[in-house]
Amino acid sequence: MICFHTTDKADAILRNGFRDNTRLVAGVQFTGVFISDQPVTEEEGAKGDQLLQLEFSDDVDLGPVIVGGEPHSWCVPAKLINDYATVTLLTDEERDAAREARWSATFKALGILRQLPQESTPPPRLEQ
Repeated sequence: MICFHTTDKADAILRNGFRDNTRLVAGVQFTGVFISDQPVTEEEGAKGDQLLQLEFSDDVDLGPVIVGGEPHSWCVPAKLINDYATVTLLTDEERDAAREARWSATFKALGILRQLPQESTPPPRLEQ
């Protein structure tokens, strides 16, 4: 399974491994590392613009999805990532392509046929 983690500390993570952090989400405290099955941007609450790709073998159980919908998100112990994932820092071009693939799939799923410009950014979030 391929997952992603957006950060501003990729060098430290690659050098020393992931560390658990505690964060409140909707009034619930989570401790671990937030990862998702699609790249998440700063506009969506991620910190930083560096994208780490985490590759797990299919037999690794990430536990329950804590945020459903798109993207799916998990909070997993840092040790699980450090012990069982192959971690790669994506280049800016690879990061942009991964984000583009996410938005293209979203537009297709919504029935919106639209070709995004080569140097595009995700559409703005709509306030509800």
